[in-house]
Amino acid sequence: MAVSRTVRAPRRGTLAGRFAPVRLFIYCWAITMNSPSLPASEYDTVELRTGRLHKIRRSEARTLGEEDRMVPVVKCYCRSHDVLTAADAEQQRRPTFVFPIVFFANLVGLIGRELEGRIYSDSTRRRVMFYLDLKEHAGFQLEEGDRDLHSPWYDDSVLKE
Repeated sequence: MAVSRTVRAPRRGTLAGRFAPVRLFIYCWAITMNSPSLPASEYDTVELRTGRLHKIRRSEARTLGEEDRMVPVVKCYCRSHDVLTAADAEQQRRPTFVFPIVFFANLVGLIGRELEGRIYSDSTRRRVMFYLDLKEHAGFQLEEGDRDLHSPWYDDSVLKE
């Protein structure tokens, strides 16, 4: 049996009504603080990536920055349980996230878990960078106590197989 409940906004004259804008501001501030801080001029597209991590593998990719070079990476493949088109199914055969190889052992522990992150891309220079939200995954420990994993900039061919 489903239970429904009507939620009303607090009236302006009440104490809760006076603090509603403050709560909204704090909520928006917390969202802003949890987002990765990248200058908007470094990318022109942001895409949400989600899914259950089902496979990781070692590979090599070209990193971009002060020094362009080939580096060992771990490619993460995620699957969605949503109804898929043929194009979406083909996309799931490609890597969802790519991170430096030093995180390989930690990413092994996340196989089978739902992941959420973003991919930042810069179409003019054809480069991509990955962000993974790790707040829900207590077993993944970073050195500084940070709960988010960021990648360096890679050549966008890193997303192709």
